[in-house]
Amino acid sequence: MLQIQKSKIKNIIFDLGGVLLNINPLLSLLDLEKISGFNQEELLLRLASAKIFEKFDTGSLDPAQFRSELCRILNQEVSDREIDRVWNKLLLDFPFPRVELLKQIKRNYRIYLLSNTNIIHFWYYTREFFEKYGFQMTDLFDRLFLSYEIGIHKPDDGIYIHVLQTAGLIPAETVFFDDSLANIEAAEKLGITGIHIRDGHEVTEYFENEFLKENS
Repeated sequence: MLQIQKSKIKNIIFDLGGVLLNINPLLSLLDLEKISGFNQEELLLRLASAKIFEKFDTGSLDPAQFRSELCRILNQEVSDREIDRVWNKLLLDFPFPRVELLKQIKRNYRIYLLSNTNIIHFWYYTREFFEKYGFQMTDLFDRLFLSYEIGIHKPDDGIYIHVLQTAGLIPAETVFFDDSLANIEAAEKLGITGIHIRDGHEVTEYFENEFLKENS
């Protein structure tokens, strides 16, 4: 486990999906299989070759273009509403203990969100959050850094450099939580302390009394 010099840490950057927001991409994939009639292997190949998700997450496609391109890949005419339903199906819940954690540690740290995400998902999970908790998800953070707005996504070095420069962060004073090892390794190359959230682990485990644990 990582040794964190917590006395030096002033900033915490969180990934969203798989760290704060529970997700299950298989749920969307299974529905896309049913709609298209392609088997999973063929569907994944078609999606990967078109790089549709990467393009949408970096803002190269707007929602209308994304829906149109997805219909082309599926070789089916699908309504916008149905595409959005299937696309958002992978987004699950933002558990209460994680909400409370962010509210508590914001007293002692500057906290940021850094997410590979797209505007359809952003609209959905922020609306769901507000309906459940009665306040905006964005209020939990000092600032949000969203790939579709920045035009780059993790693990590209450029997105971390953008966050550091825009927010005025010193890498040695910054911790980054993500469920992707590739994303963690990219951040660590720039001097950021990375914490990889593995399957079966909970982000709240790394905190105690509103602070990072000394030995995490």
